[in-house]
Amino acid sequence: MSSRRRRTIGIVAAVLVVAVAGAYAAFVAIGGSTSAAPPVSLSTTSPSPPALGGTTGSSATPASFDGTWALAGSGTSSFAGYRVREQFSFLPAPSDAVGRTTAVTGSLTVAGLRITAVSVKADMTQLRSDKALRDQRMQTMGLETDRFPTASFTLTTPISFTNRPPAGTIVHVVAHGNLRLHGVTRSVRIPLEARWSGDQIQVAGSLPILFADYGITPPSIGPVTVQDHGTMELELVFTKSS
Repeated sequence: MSSRRRRTIGIVAAVLVVAVAGAYAAFVAIGGSTSAAPPVSLSTTSPSPPALGGTTGSSATPASFDGTWALAGSGTSSFAGYRVREQFSFLPAPSDAVGRTTAVTGSLTVAGLRITAVSVKADMTQLRSDKALRDQRMQTMGLETDRFPTASFTLTTPISFTNRPPAGTIVHVVAHGNLRLHGVTRSVRIPLEARWSGDQIQVAGSLPILFADYGITPPSIGPVTVQDHGTMELELVFTKSS
C-alpha cells in the first residue's frame, strides 16, 4: 500500500471518528435522557399532609366537602407535561424525554357525590426537561410554545361516585372533556387516579397523544428524531378554597 493511500485512509478514519463524536455530543446535548422521571402514579406518591392540621388518612374533613377546590399555582407540587420517545440515529434503542411545567392553575367543583366542573390551564412556555437546548427548541418546533403558550382541559361530563371515597384511598375515574393543545381543541377521555387526603385532593393521569391530531410536527434535530406520538402527563393537588 502506498504512503499516499495510507494517509488518505487515515484522514477518512479521523473524519469518521470526529463525526461520530460530534453526533454523540449533539445527542447528549439535545436528547438521550437516561434518567427520565418515571410515569406519573399516585401509588408511588405519598398522601400529602392536610393543609389545615388534620390527620392524613383519618376521618378529618374540611368544613364542607362540597364547593370549590383550587390549584395553588406555580411552584407547587402540581405539574403538567409531556413524555416522548427520542431516537438517536447511531443507537439501537430510543429513550424517554420528559418535560414538565409547574405553572398550572385551575379548580374543581364538588357537589354531593359528583365532581361537576374541572378547569386546568398550563403555561407551556415554562416547560422544562433535563436538556436546556431541547427546551429552547420546543419554543419554535414541536409544541411551538412561542405561538401556543397555553394548554387547557375543561370537564364536559360530571364525574359521579356511588359513595364518598375514604380518605387516603386511591380511586380510578375517567374524565371526559375538551383538551386544547397547540391551538387545537379535541374531545378526550383521560384515565385518572384520585385520592382525597384531609384538605387536599390529589389527581394523576396520562393520555396518549397522536401529534397529527393537534397539528404538531414531530421535531427532528440533527441525529435525534422524535416519534409521531407521545403522552401528556399531569399530577395535580387541589386545596379546598370555598
